[in-house]
Amino acid sequence: MIGRLTGILLEKNPPQILLDVQGVAYELDVQMSTFYNLPVLHERAVLHTQLIVREDAYLLYGF
Repeated sequence: MIGRLTGILLEKNPPQILLDVQGVAYELDVQMSTFYNLPVLHERAVLHTQLIVREDAYLLYGF
């Protein structure tokens, strides 16, 4: 289970972001309220996460 990620914000394309955590980039879906409260690109961000496992996908949500 992935409960929290801390890293550098690389991309912001609503509703998804790309977060670099020590060389591993995670794609996260975020709510728009979370999206608007994120720091600027290339700054450090901390997000709590929820991993959803479906039959056809693994989805990682950030809050």
